[in-house]
Amino acid sequence: MKFGFLVSRKLIDSTSKEPYTRVYEFVAEMEELGYDIAYLGHHRFSDVTAFGGDTASEPSAPLVMASALLARTSRLKVCTNIMLLPSRHPVEIVEEVNTLNELSGNRFILGSGIGYKRDEFETTGWDFKTRAKRMEECLQIIRTALSGETFSFHGQHFDIDDLTIVPKAPESYMPLWVGAVSEPAMQRAGRLGDGWLISFAEHLVELQDKVARYKSIAADHGRPSTLCLMRDLHIAPTAENIDPNWIRNVSQVWQDYDELGSKADRDELSSEVIFGGKEVDLKEFTPNRAIVGTPEDCKQEMRRIKELIDPEYVLMTPTGVPDALQHWEELRLFAKEVMPHFAA
Repeated sequence: MKFGFLVSRKLIDSTSKEPYTRVYEFVAEMEELGYDIAYLGHHRFSDVTAFGGDTASEPSAPLVMASALLARTSRLKVCTNIMLLPSRHPVEIVEEVNTLNELSGNRFILGSGIGYKRDEFETTGWDFKTRAKRMEECLQIIRTALSGETFSFHGQHFDIDDLTIVPKAPESYMPLWVGAVSEPAMQRAGRLGDGWLISFAEHLVELQDKVARYKSIAADHGRPSTLCLMRDLHIAPTAENIDPNWIRNVSQVWQDYDELGSKADRDELSSEVIFGGKEVDLKEFTPNRAIVGTPEDCKQEMRRIKELIDPEYVLMTPTGVPDALQHWEELRLFAKEVMPHFAA
């Protein structure tokens, strides 16, 4: 398996003359520790987001931020997880991602999704209700444009005649990863993507059948089926250091997501805890749902992940750890005590 981490805007020091210093230090250290991929979210027009809480952790211009990260690393890949693809014109996206891969030796991966916030589309003139169909056309256009050949496309939402993208894509093909929570979105990932960015809301046991369907759909359409599993991480040296508020923190984030319109498929216990206020302890709640506990606890959960779905990537998510510096420290511990037992 390969491992990834979120790059959060919470590390930016807006009072400094060099506000991104900590961001660059963080990413450089993660590369040195052996992480394989850094990922960036994407939200627009809001200082407050469900995932970031009272400070937006996702950039509004992820490709610009990715450019700086790629310029300051040598091995690390960078992906968007996820970029709101239907809120931009796909031709502009291809121009920008080709430039990113040209400057980085093909280390950028485009991960995209349809989004769930109306204003992120309608503010710039895109119809919110048609974003799913537009997403499909965007993926088709981007895949065709990445060939480097002159192409045309005539769909319901985009009309393109005899166009050649400059710069052309590097010879190595850039994967298109698709974020999907619902069944239709998962099927879209299988038909049109090269990989599935799997929500951290998914229960591993229930995910098994979904993964099998995804792989079958991808095979039917001649597509690769890379599994990129997002998982909440909270690791501490001893059980006494585990945050007793971790479940409460996670529940608040998912309640915020729900209020904003992002409705995840959830197993029964998760729904009872997050939306019904049911009291449970970590030993009951976290197995099959998150990587939480001591290094030994986390290794046990990693073995479960490998046994049940064996993803190519595990992407660490700090949902229950709102402090970015604490998450940084936990990623250090995970890299030293857990990752070596599972890294490709």
